Amino acid sequence: MVVAGFEPLDVLQAILMLVRQVNEGRHEVENEYTRAVTEEGNLRAQAEVAEVFELRQSFEWRGLGAVPYGALRLRDAYAEFDAERRFAVETIPAADNPACECGAILRGVKKPVDCKLFGTACTPETPMGSCMVSPEGACAAHWTYGRFRDRAPASRERSLARAQ
Repeated sequence: MVVAGFEPLDVLQAILMLVRQVNEGRHEVENEYTRAVTEEGNLRAQAEVAEVFELRQSFEWRGLGAVPYGALRLRDAYAEFDAERRFAVETIPAADNPACECGAILRGVKKPVDCKLFGTACTPETPMGSCMVSPEGACAAHWTYGRFRDRAPASRERSLARAQ
């Protein structure tokens, strides 16, 4: 991953940095946008967020289950703005299909194509798990941008076989 600015040269430099990571077999976070992004992050923004929010002891994420300290909530000083406190908000669990591999995909243990539902029962039109529900989900993104790349080696082999 590369943190980048929005100017054309920033984007091009970030692409170059990503290509170098792929070519060198590296998987790390690099900062291209050093003129605006520091190792410590935006300290003022962090302080303002910390003033208004605190960590929840636990939060239930679809596809991942309960994640300790995996979400924020408004501090007591801002209770009047907290919809969870002002209204009777009922949490309705939304379980994924038991055959769905979304939890493993979200953790990076499996790829979308490793799920037996991917591209068959589970598509953007008929999502079976949280990874396919929205366009930015891992499976939906792979459906849109990556699934044809998965087939490339086989088609390349067929092309080479025909050429021989």
